[in-house]
Amino acid sequence: MDTVKSAARKVSEVVFPGIKISYGHKFTRKSEEVLSSLPLQMCLYFNANYSPLWILIRIGCLVYKFADLPQLYQILLTTVIVVMVIVEISRLYLGYVGNLTEKVPELAGFWLLTLFLQFPLQCLCTFSSDYIILPWERLTDAIMMLFLILEIFIGYFTVKTITNHQALKFKLQMMKSNSTNISTETFLE
Repeated sequence: MDTVKSAARKVSEVVFPGIKISYGHKFTRKSEEVLSSLPLQMCLYFNANYSPLWILIRIGCLVYKFADLPQLYQILLTTVIVVMVIVEISRLYLGYVGNLTEKVPELAGFWLLTLFLQFPLQCLCTFSSDYIILPWERLTDAIMMLFLILEIFIGYFTVKTITNHQALKFKLQMMKSNSTNISTETFLE
């Protein structure tokens, strides 16, 4: 049995260099744990693939109904759609970078853009009866609202988890730094 374990260990070290197989105790340490959220990444992936279609339908519907809208709503709806497209692109970028690299500022920026800009603007375009809402718009906006709601809830817990983990890493680093300074001071005395 030991020969099988040693053979498996040698093969795995060749195939996956840098990985040490250990039997009998936990494999990961808490400070090296990967905390990227798979559900959030899946939502971001599908949202990023869906967004070009959503943008094309939004712009196409705007062009189709532009002449039927009052001038105030023409200007307002055009501005809202331009802002939504810009926010959507930057929001998805920040979400990808923040989640995959576990960077709190990018992930928090993604979550704040989703909660305070994209979601209210999407609600305005979806539920306002002053704009002439076409069936294609209603369908695409309902799907986009589903993505936004999922990303708000999943993103909140992801930001909370990664922030707590980063704070713990910082505290451990400070404790390690302080113990190194204390041992250096006692050595110099």
